[in-house]
Amino acid sequence: MPDQYVELAKENMGALERLVKGLPGIQGYVDKNLRRDADKRLRTLIAGQLEEQKQRLFDIQQKLLKGGGLKWLDDVDGAIQKLQILIDRIKTASYGYAGLFDAVAIREEQLDALHRFDVALAGRVVMVENAVDALAAAVANKEDVGVIADQLTDIVAELNNMFNRREEAVLDTALLLDTSSVPEIDPTLLAESE
Repeated sequence: MPDQYVELAKENMGALERLVKGLPGIQGYVDKNLRRDADKRLRTLIAGQLEEQKQRLFDIQQKLLKGGGLKWLDDVDGAIQKLQILIDRIKTASYGYAGLFDAVAIREEQLDALHRFDVALAGRVVMVENAVDALAAAVANKEDVGVIADQLTDIVAELNNMFNRREEAVLDTALLLDTSSVPEIDPTLLAESE
């Protein structure tokens, strides 16, 4: 999945960019730029998917408001607020990339580990979607929305914690090489991204 974005970036390179990429010492820099672009595209995709779920939560709030579920509005609103914070963090995240003249250089294996964070996050977006589905069903069936809203909030908190670890790893690149710091990834997701 994410490597498709790298290929797209390569296809969109102009003739001058391809020429410059061929210069000694420049290829790695250009490749890192392509990875940076791919990383940004993946995070934009993740943020977009989470935005869709946030919109569904707004729709659920409206149904609660119209259906007499006022006591659960705060629970759903809390989930929306936490989800919005996560979306904003994903949209504005550091690329985990050091430019040509930056003081801290990021090596390829560190970029791979950072990529694993983003793939892991992408793989867990479905958990948010499933929780929103359960919440919508609870509202439709007039069941206890509070418990399910709490579960959704817990899932979003887990994703925020994962993103905290990503940010820590960007600041301390040694963490990227520590396999215990990098999240587990479903092997099928990793295969799709390569």
